[in-house]
Amino acid sequence: MSRFEPPPGINLPRGRVTDALVAVIFVTAVLQLVTVIAAAVAGFGFMPFFVVAGQWQTDPLRVAVSPLVSQFLLSSVVMTLFNTILMLIVGRYVEKSIGPVGLIATFVAGAYGGALARLALTPHSFLMTADASAGLFALVGAYLTLYGVPYILPVPRHYGRFAQIGALAGFWIVLQVAFMLASGVFELSLTVVNPLGGLIAGMMVARPLLRLRYRKA
Repeated sequence: MSRFEPPPGINLPRGRVTDALVAVIFVTAVLQLVTVIAAAVAGFGFMPFFVVAGQWQTDPLRVAVSPLVSQFLLSSVVMTLFNTILMLIVGRYVEKSIGPVGLIATFVAGAYGGALARLALTPHSFLMTADASAGLFALVGAYLTLYGVPYILPVPRHYGRFAQIGALAGFWIVLQVAFMLASGVFELSLTVVNPLGGLIAGMMVARPLLRLRYRKA
């Protein structure tokens, strides 16, 4: 068993910062079920078109923090439950490997990675980022980079780890597009581009954060 391979079974490692992050996301989402609170925070989310239109010149602070704020905005209760449950599992393993500071750094990198991907690929999108998908997928990217792709997932094993992650991401994109076509709503910016940007960001920072942690040990 490799050093960073998760142990068999369902026992999760401890992750106090992961638990705290999940709790904050969940509580802020519940608070936004109150219409007044939801209306008050809605204007602080990230929207690519606002940046292209020049909001970074008139309100640079809001633009700067909007990708991170967006991770705590409510899109739907179902999405919040999905994000927090998966984050609770993946985040604990990531926290075990790169520590609490590394976990937060990865989450933040994912938030901005998703925003940059949307800005680069869908700059005129009027849709606001309003969930923790980019931060979550950054943790997923870090997990896959550090631990490898679980054998239960259908990826070609004769390729290297990054190629396996790329194949897995490709399968996921095809699945997302299929769901969009079936539902009649074709929207790439939030559904595909945003989490994919987070995934790439998580993959990029995982090993440097791992080296940094053990260099200080």
